[in-house]
Amino acid sequence: MSTIQFKEANCKNCYKCIRSCPVKAIEFKNDQAQIIEEACVLCGKCLQVCPQNAKSVKNDVDKVRNFINNKQKVYASVAPAFAPAFNIDNEKNKFGILKKLGFTHVEETAIGASRVSKEYEDLLTQKEMTNIITTACPTVVSLVEKYYPELINQLAPVVSPMIAHAKIMKETYGTRIKIVFIGPCISKKEEFKDNQNDDLIDAVITFEELEKWVEVEGLSFKDDYEIDINSMYNNKSRFYPAPGGIIKSLNPNKRYDYKLVKFDGLDRCIEILDGVKKGNIKNYFLEMNSCVGSCLGGPCMNLNCASFLELKDRLDNYAKATTENSKPGLELDSRINVKKNFRDKSWDYKVPPETTIREILNKIGKFSKEKELNCGACGYSNCREKAIAVYNKKADINMCLPYMRESAESISNLIINSTPNAIFALNEDLTIKEINFSARKMFSFEGPEIIIGKKIFEVINCPDFELVRESGEGIYNKKYHYIENDVIAEQSILYIKDQQMIFVFMKDITEDEKKQQQMYAVRSETVEIAQKVIDKQMRVAQQIASLLGETTAETKVALTKLKKSIQSEIGEGK
Repeated sequence: MSTIQFKEANCKNCYKCIRSCPVKAIEFKNDQAQIIEEACVLCGKCLQVCPQNAKSVKNDVDKVRNFINNKQKVYASVAPAFAPAFNIDNEKNKFGILKKLGFTHVEETAIGASRVSKEYEDLLTQKEMTNIITTACPTVVSLVEKYYPELINQLAPVVSPMIAHAKIMKETYGTRIKIVFIGPCISKKEEFKDNQNDDLIDAVITFEELEKWVEVEGLSFKDDYEIDINSMYNNKSRFYPAPGGIIKSLNPNKRYDYKLVKFDGLDRCIEILDGVKKGNIKNYFLEMNSCVGSCLGGPCMNLNCASFLELKDRLDNYAKATTENSKPGLELDSRINVKKNFRDKSWDYKVPPETTIREILNKIGKFSKEKELNCGACGYSNCREKAIAVYNKKADINMCLPYMRESAESISNLIINSTPNAIFALNEDLTIKEINFSARKMFSFEGPEIIIGKKIFEVINCPDFELVRESGEGIYNKKYHYIENDVIAEQSILYIKDQQMIFVFMKDITEDEKKQQQMYAVRSETVEIAQKVIDKQMRVAQQIASLLGETTAETKVALTKLKKSIQSEIGEGK
């Protein structure tokens, strides 16, 4: 299980984590950020900058509670940053809260720091190393092992204070105890798993996790507790969490042939290591801490931490304070081995041929140097680095925001300006913000610069615009005649509340309407002609009928006379 995990549903592809990651140990697959474990140095910057809170840290609190509930002897090694982080000015509050949570015994990791400082003094005296890079910060150690393996021989071959203290505790209290480190550092969660540590540490919890645990238990860091406390062997080791704290813990009465300098912040550490790699830096004792402000600026201090200056003052006051009626501190047995060997952990990151890099850049429209904006929006410092990341499958080729914007604008502009329908985009006061080509053509407008910025009723007038703005309800597929412009349109007016915009879509039906009117006129004329024909036919029919009636009557009279004449002749013949 990774120390830092991403919540898949929350990642919004803002690339802020990549921009903040000094070693670019984050890849994007299927629009989802993922930690590249073999490349990550666990500086925690991605956790601090994520606007969606899409990342979380592996939590060991339940594991520690199980140790306590199972009646195991659980010993706490507490980082010196504890007191300033929780504004604690005495050891009773500091240790007592942990005893209340169920820890069997509590000590300061600064005990281990004193032992580490003694080793640093020996290395400075021996004068055998070109430079001495301190190894108290596991992120710095990881940075050297993964990205500067040629400088491994300049890492001080000494364990961190956490491991040194764990060894002292195991030697003093027995190997069967459970040891839990409590501090502000994420990378400690990975450091204790190192196989060279022989299972010295059983769990690591951060100050943030401890604070939530204390709240769940209904306890307070300000309560007073009556407990016995082991005093510090060397109170100067309490300065370890501040920049220069390691140097401050060294014997001030000794003079060394090395220049003692301090650096905090991973970007500055990378800059110095680049110089060391080139051979430009020699005879330096380099106190390096990955966090700006050293451990006082750790990524997991606590939820409502004070400013760095306040934390520094608190640390100074606590480190200088003396404990009354305390028991003697642990003696630092020099027989305890605190040596450490470091190894090359560099991972395979290939730089492709120039032709391949250019092919990748061409796919996102960067056909020339001028097109390489190097804006850093994707998280990489320049387009070339991003192309190399794409080659190594660390980045998605479409992570280029300028290209995606140009592409989206190009497609949308193509669609908007190719559609035969007129489109107006208005803000809430009915000012024209956008107008497409079809709208300008429909109303015989000149260039958009003349129209954009004017009120809609200054160029075309329809009461429905005001009606939609006031009601917030759209009007759909309504026919309207713009008499002044001699335009008849079928229009829909939409109000987009979230953007406070009004969109007008018009279909020009002027020609269709005119054709319909012409058809209506033709049909009306046809009906009129037909009616005239009908009327004339009726008159003709009536005239024919009248003539037929007269002729029939005359025929009837003639035939009747003929009939009677014939009948008369037949009667006389008989």
